[in-house]
Amino acid sequence: MRTNILFFSVSIGSGHDSAAKSLEKSFLEKIPHANTKVIDTFDYINPTLNKVVVGSYMETLKFNPKVWGYLYQQAENGDRMVDLGQILNKLLSHKLQQLIDEFKPHAIICTHAFPAGMMSLVKAQMGLKVPVIVVLTDYTVHAFWIHPHVDYYVIPSDALIYECVSKGMPREKIRPFGIPIRKEFSNPIDKNGMKQTLGLDERPVVLVMGGGLGLGAVQETVKTLLNTNPNLQIVAVAGKNKSLFSQLMKFKHAYKNLHVYGYAENIVELMSAADLIITKPGGLTSAEVLAKKLPMVIVDPLPGQEDRNTEFLLNWGVAVKTGKRSSLSALINQLFGNGLRMKHMKEMAEYLAKPFAAEDISDFTIQIMTNK
Repeated sequence: MRTNILFFSVSIGSGHDSAAKSLEKSFLEKIPHANTKVIDTFDYINPTLNKVVVGSYMETLKFNPKVWGYLYQQAENGDRMVDLGQILNKLLSHKLQQLIDEFKPHAIICTHAFPAGMMSLVKAQMGLKVPVIVVLTDYTVHAFWIHPHVDYYVIPSDALIYECVSKGMPREKIRPFGIPIRKEFSNPIDKNGMKQTLGLDERPVVLVMGGGLGLGAVQETVKTLLNTNPNLQIVAVAGKNKSLFSQLMKFKHAYKNLHVYGYAENIVELMSAADLIITKPGGLTSAEVLAKKLPMVIVDPLPGQEDRNTEFLLNWGVAVKTGKRSSLSALINQLFGNGLRMKHMKEMAEYLAKPFAAEDISDFTIQIMTNK
């Protein structure tokens, strides 16, 4: 009998999908003949709804992120603004129940809060005995993730257990396996050898990223570094932001120490070659950076979950943050000039890292299915 596993994600940014796909790949390595399916939840229910929800969210992040931060904080404090239960019930068309009836999953894994709520309701309505596992993808816990019919919660770190319990997550349902990332991030790679492979020399390499969507002031950050730190090699990743890529390519003609990538499929290699990363603290990006033991400089965190990720990373000593572009150069020089600080950041990153999260989650799920 084939093993059927359903993954529910939402295509907001790239992190939730990436987590689901990393898990799917891990399952297929362990059970090659498994029948797996990754569902973009809103798009599956209603493509028009998906465009409205995702489009509105992305527009808010780009043009008025403080609005999202306010809504996030209000909901975090217990004021959900609207009755989410009613919204989810409306979203729960017969299509999801029909999908489960037809696919007959042995396990359901959610990498986003919205399908987590939906699956909790579906499980109650259908009387499903199938385990529903919810994988949190940020270094914080929000009430939106917690639902009565979820069987297990996978959280990013042991350090978050107390926070999760204090917000109502049953302790016996918590598994601190980490955020699932690609297996390649756990592979040891020689830094100097990778620099040579990428056409870089032995000088320090600073990797500048704005997430998969190229958000944040990447262009301004790169420009500041090029004008103030000529002895550094700058690797800039524009993600899917074509406008940003064009602007960075204009800089490249004037600066020989700048290397520009669009949506980088070789991000493992780029992180392996880097000595420091300047980035927005998305959950998946942060997990990848920790796995590569890279000291992190946080710039332009989005209000909401990225602010919470920032707080976690700063408190654990794996990152520093600057709010002023004018102080960035001095901060970078201070870090490269302080070997003890850099050593400490790398060691704490290694302590927090969960590079085998995908494997641990798939092993745990298989164990649950086997024992049923």
